[in-house]
Amino acid sequence: MNFTKKFFITYFGCWISFLSVIVLSKVVVFLSSLLIPSHSESVVKTVEYIATKKFEVVSSSVTTHVDHGYLSFVLPYFINNSTSCIVILLAYILVAYIYRREVERNPDALEDYINALILFYLITVVNPLTGVLGYRINIEHLPVVVPHGIFEFAGLALSIVTGLTVAERILPVGYPKSYKEVKGIFSRDIILKILTTLAFIGLAAFLEPLDWIVYQYSIQYNLDVVEVLVKTYINILKFLISLIRL
Repeated sequence: MNFTKKFFITYFGCWISFLSVIVLSKVVVFLSSLLIPSHSESVVKTVEYIATKKFEVVSSSVTTHVDHGYLSFVLPYFINNSTSCIVILLAYILVAYIYRREVERNPDALEDYINALILFYLITVVNPLTGVLGYRINIEHLPVVVPHGIFEFAGLALSIVTGLTVAERILPVGYPKSYKEVKGIFSRDIILKILTTLAFIGLAAFLEPLDWIVYQYSIQYNLDVVEVLVKTYINILKFLISLIRL
């Protein structure tokens, strides 16, 4: 399977997993409210706390040094999500290097390496912490995550597939037949993919605060979230087109 196919499969997998985790978390909260009403949201709230804590730390650090309005909202999102993508990439590299030593000593360890890659791939695609954060959103309001989600999941998927590509260079799953010593795993195409990942995350970071502003505004004034969201982006597109014409 080539890189493009891997990317699109992973990309749509991220979306499906995200929506599935949201639905599952809502089901868990509903069932727990029936069985143990006093602790109906305790588990989900614990996961939600863990998922938001890193962002809050980054946000507080940024806002103490950056006080430029919208930029102070964009930077925490960018730092938080780009860090996650880089960590995912480095984790794949680390797994490959660890298992390469094992496989060189014992070729039978190759199966463990493949299983580790599959498990890590599933965990990063499912990304349960991100999905749980949306459990409070009504299903009809989920379109609010689409504008920034398009780019956020593109960055996530690209980091996952790039990580797999680098891992394959370090220790191919067809070892030893397809193994070739690679002097520099970070070739020009890999660097370009990493920069593209950061660009996707940057676009998502720029749009995400706007999406949540639209969401909060719509809820506060009892407006249709999707309608306000569509009108907002249509106006933005009209403004950008007018700038291009100038």
